[in-house]
Amino acid sequence: MLATAPDASAPGVRSPLALAPGDLVDRVQDVVSRGAERASAPTSAAPATSSAAPQEAGSPGAGAPSADVPPPADLPDAQPAPQPAPQPAPQPAPQPASAAAAPADAGAAMAAEIVTLTNARRAEAGLAALGTSGCATEQAVARAGALAAEGRFEHDPLGPVLEACRAGAVGENLSLGYPSAQAAVAGWMDSPGHRENLLRGTFTQIGVGCVQGQRGWLCAQVFVG
Repeated sequence: MLATAPDASAPGVRSPLALAPGDLVDRVQDVVSRGAERASAPTSAAPATSSAAPQEAGSPGAGAPSADVPPPADLPDAQPAPQPAPQPAPQPAPQPASAAAAPADAGAAMAAEIVTLTNARRAEAGLAALGTSGCATEQAVARAGALAAEGRFEHDPLGPVLEACRAGAVGENLSLGYPSAQAAVAGWMDSPGHRENLLRGTFTQIGVGCVQGQRGWLCAQVFVG
């Protein structure tokens, strides 16, 4: 069932979307548009976050070389044309690393740091560390990549994550425009809805994907339990 939660106090923070089975969740939140009505990405350059609270299972070629021409046969004094000295075959110039390689490596490093910082915040709250899920990581990378490529900043349905990862519950935090993992985690911790996802005791695993977009880093933090 869909319910809403209090607006986050941090500037530029979008309130979380909560989906829970059975009864209403005890907080008010903005409903993130889904499906055909997808909002455009905010034009503001300020960093932003968005959180989807848990959804549980059961809820809704080269040309041919030219030939040498011999001298005319009726000219006895004709000498064969001098042949140029063989030249070494040109070596291909070193190619720079793919333009996407560096951002991809940086995104993976940022995502790994977010996992470490998330578990540090959980330890401070007396909670068990989250294991890194390969499935949740793949989902997070794909979701962040789609949003960045399409210029959107919103939560896509979480049902596919439940199905792909065979999870009982899933939640998601998003961040946009934060320059570092530390800044992104701090932004989530400063917002009640995102903090609740990050410190939820029923989650056991996490996957994070960070992709460089037009407005900076877009990171998706996917929790499964």
